[in-house]
Amino acid sequence: MTFEQFYQKCKSIADQFVKEKRLTVVGHYDADGLASTAILVKALRRAGVETDFINTRQIDSDHISEVNGFPHPIVFVDMGSGQIELLEKEIKGKFYIVDHHPPVKETPTQVNPFHYGIDGTRELSATGVAYFVAKAMDEKNMDLSQMGIVGAVGDMQDLHGGLKGANRKIIEDAEKMGLLNAHKNLTLFGRQSRTLPKMLEYCSYPMLPGLTGNYIACLRFIEQLGISLKNPEGGGTRHYVELSHDERRKLTTALHMLLVDHNAPHLVTDMLISEIYEFPKEKPKTELRDAKEFATVLNACGRHEEGDVGVAICMGDREEAWPKAKRLLKKHRKELREGLDWVKYNGVKEMDNIYYFDASGVIRETLVGVIAGMIYGSMNVKTDKPIVAFGLTDGGEMKISARGNYDLVKKGLKLGDALSEATIPLGGEGGGHNVAAGAQVPFEKKEEFLKRMDEIVGKQLNK
Repeated sequence: MTFEQFYQKCKSIADQFVKEKRLTVVGHYDADGLASTAILVKALRRAGVETDFINTRQIDSDHISEVNGFPHPIVFVDMGSGQIELLEKEIKGKFYIVDHHPPVKETPTQVNPFHYGIDGTRELSATGVAYFVAKAMDEKNMDLSQMGIVGAVGDMQDLHGGLKGANRKIIEDAEKMGLLNAHKNLTLFGRQSRTLPKMLEYCSYPMLPGLTGNYIACLRFIEQLGISLKNPEGGGTRHYVELSHDERRKLTTALHMLLVDHNAPHLVTDMLISEIYEFPKEKPKTELRDAKEFATVLNACGRHEEGDVGVAICMGDREEAWPKAKRLLKKHRKELREGLDWVKYNGVKEMDNIYYFDASGVIRETLVGVIAGMIYGSMNVKTDKPIVAFGLTDGGEMKISARGNYDLVKKGLKLGDALSEATIPLGGEGGGHNVAAGAQVPFEKKEEFLKRMDEIVGKQLNK
């Protein structure tokens, strides 16, 4: 299979879309889901197709009623490939799937990169699939390539050096349109939007020993490097993006040595430098100028049940949606910091093959997965096992989020398969990628689930 064959499938799906009079796009609520929703909605409306959209946490037997009963076809984006059998059973009308999760089977109205030898976990996110469908619909939609980059970064496909595989074709289109500046640089969050000491103080991925959470120590660290904090042109304290090349190199070297001196594993030190993605047409020193920060804005919207605000931003709204998103982002950051502090204080429990923590009723269940992923960067646990996090749904079920890393995947870890195998016999549901997945089980089945999950992961890693 080749990319050309994948693109022909995108063209086939696009041709079917434009023949529809009306569609409803149903997307996931994270950054990848919101950006891919926006791409399809904008492309379809440009093509004259009346299009509505909703975003939801997941599609399972408990949530299928949210989308059933529409009198017109549904387009599932960033979901559906792992739930095809449920959709075929429950959805009364016609539906399409635009997804990048491991598929259960191939169907005529589904486009998924896995069917064409493209790894949807690392080489193409849902926004990438949505983008190529939009581009196949009309090449004028190449201006949506910026959102394809945001979604891929939001799905953490830029780990280990930058975006790879079919994602590179989106980069080429975005650069051709003058929408993207891609280059190697320091990857710390806040390079655009935070002042230099604040960028270090609030850095939690990776955790900077002696600096994270200590503003005064950050000031001293910068001053000892001989880097001036005062903006020579006025306007207060400098941001990272305002530093010279030599100043950036000096800071990056010092941060790398700081991590090495504290015996940080290579998984952590490798986080410092990667290809970063800046959008030159967005306002400087704002979150929307940087792909990673843009993705965090979208996650803040979706995980705080304001997905429509995130979609509006992706579609260009900087007047009404952006102020709302900034308030959600502030709340999101606060809850993530508090959640990470709670886990650090209460600790992570260890089994033979997994780590886990139970934040039921303490941390918002939509955030436990994000915090689980941040744990590796905090250096409070080793990176030799995947992490399982528990939250509590509104319906009183255990929400499970599991995170691994690509070193573990190379050794055989398949979290999506593990969660599915562990939860289905217990009356739950689960699935996802090899490196990140989610599930639900009845509250009283938690201990039984942990035992099963630990055994299954052990078998995958041949322990």
